[in-house]
Amino acid sequence: MLNALIAAVVIAVILALSEVFWKKAHIKDELARKFVHITCGVFIAFLPFWVDYKWIMLLAVGFVVGNAINRYVDVFHAIHSVRRKSWGDVLFGVGVFALALFQPDPWIFAICMLQVSLADGLAALVGVTYGDKHGKYYLFSQPKSVIGSLTFFLTSIVILVAGLIADSYFVMPAQLWPLFIMLPLALVCVENIAVFGLDNLALPLVTLFVLSLF
Repeated sequence: MLNALIAAVVIAVILALSEVFWKKAHIKDELARKFVHITCGVFIAFLPFWVDYKWIMLLAVGFVVGNAINRYVDVFHAIHSVRRKSWGDVLFGVGVFALALFQPDPWIFAICMLQVSLADGLAALVGVTYGDKHGKYYLFSQPKSVIGSLTFFLTSIVILVAGLIADSYFVMPAQLWPLFIMLPLALVCVENIAVFGLDNLALPLVTLFVLSLF
């Protein structure tokens, strides 16, 4: 329980810092939101190494409820300051809960969460910064970019390779090699079509499903 309380405090500190950056540093709304998305997501990715899954699910429920309430009381502006229609802030917690419900190997959990936090987060930051000049397009009225998708793809490969090597103690079966291209490509497609924040739920679950097949 103590570890779960520490984790909750760390997440609360991240949220508080995001609000300070949003108010004092006058950073862009999308940058503030992705700061929370990446930092919280990366931290949560490694929780199973020291926090029981039941506590992770409880933290996820708290995250969902807190974000749902925040949409109306507007305490943490940076979380849902995005101007386009999105339920990503709420669905992020739902994704964590759903993933923890299956209680996968800690490294598999980390790989799944890093796909939605780090790969998706970096893709959004690169897309917002350089997307207008490098193949910007729209799906379901949501802005996307070629450079953002490429960033996701490359980051996804790095996460997958590093995670699976760590999980298998540096022994990589040959039958896993095609996975390093197939899964990132599939996740790029998911990230593009799962709009309105649905990617926060779809990415970790699709990753878990595909990894379970191997």
